[in-house]
Amino acid sequence: MTVAAGLLNGSAALLFIAAVIGFTLVCVIAWEDRSLFFTPLGFVLLPIVVAVWFGGAAVIGLPADVLLGHRGAGEIWPGLVAAPVVALVLGRRFRTVGENTIGQIFLRAGILLAGCTLAKCVAYALGFRVFHFWTGGAVTVGALVVCIAVWQWAAIEGVVHLFVRAAVIVAAIGLVGAWASVNHVPVAGSPRTASTTTVAIMLLVLPLLVLAAAVLTIGALRRFRPDLGVKHRPAAKERAVRVPAAHEVWNAFVRFEEEEEEEEEGKDRPVLVLSVDGEDAAVLRITSQDKSRFDGYLPLPLERCRGVLTKESWLELKPTSVPLEEFRSYRGLCPPWIWADLRSRGLIAPAAAKPIVKQRSFIERLRSQG
Repeated sequence: MTVAAGLLNGSAALLFIAAVIGFTLVCVIAWEDRSLFFTPLGFVLLPIVVAVWFGGAAVIGLPADVLLGHRGAGEIWPGLVAAPVVALVLGRRFRTVGENTIGQIFLRAGILLAGCTLAKCVAYALGFRVFHFWTGGAVTVGALVVCIAVWQWAAIEGVVHLFVRAAVIVAAIGLVGAWASVNHVPVAGSPRTASTTTVAIMLLVLPLLVLAAAVLTIGALRRFRPDLGVKHRPAAKERAVRVPAAHEVWNAFVRFEEEEEEEEEGKDRPVLVLSVDGEDAAVLRITSQDKSRFDGYLPLPLERCRGVLTKESWLELKPTSVPLEEFRSYRGLCPPWIWADLRSRGLIAPAAAKPIVKQRSFIERLRSQG
């Protein structure tokens, strides 16, 4: 207990805890691009991304100033006009993979507008100084994170992962509470009279409590009413923005070979696409388990694969077939040296020997450079 108290003593410990929680949430809401934040370029890009989200959330929450009768509301009309536009942009950007119809974009934008506005109104009722830029921005960005995390996690099938995520969130809240106890700082109080540290703790913990409650509610509903949840994996056109192609690395659900035909046991793992034929793709599986003692595996050092992998891995040189509907998300292009090695081994079909060059997004280009 003495050691734990020593580690939790001081403001630096709280800053570290908040940074870890914040970085984890950033990786959650930027799930497809999270590997970029573990590169040298990511450390430069991360504060810029967070600042953009903070500013966007602050703009989305501006309608609350009008509803609350703020005396400067008449001077922020450019922001009020921009609020729905920013909500539409973020509603399109933060989505479950493949879900990007016009109706879904407008629905997500409406949720963000309502969530940020409601959060600001509730915070005002509790006594927070929401008209202050930093406090109001913290409230709205908390609402933004809650909305995005909830709809991303709710799109994943199953119940257990929801309870596990809720437990992790509660554990994070408990860690903040333990720091407050060690340092004799109240974790709650009237925002009008509480210390700056207590207000900061409340701004951190309250969104986490809302997120945990929302996730537990979804898990309970799905547990007792499975028909309200995701009962099966979506089709390929719902999961992926585009169809996988040769020379690309994707996340896909790959069944275990030892399972019988009727079983559905498997795991999500990175795969390298060799070719696509109809509704199936020939892939090579990538594993992070040490296979250096086995033949039939190609080592993938992290320093040569940072654009698509986040840890030391091995490429199994035995092709397997995966239905297109099992592909989850795009990770990046296969590094040229891997493709050349596979070609020399005769694993590349002639039609796939020269990949088609496709336009990549700004984030994908940054990842490849990182």
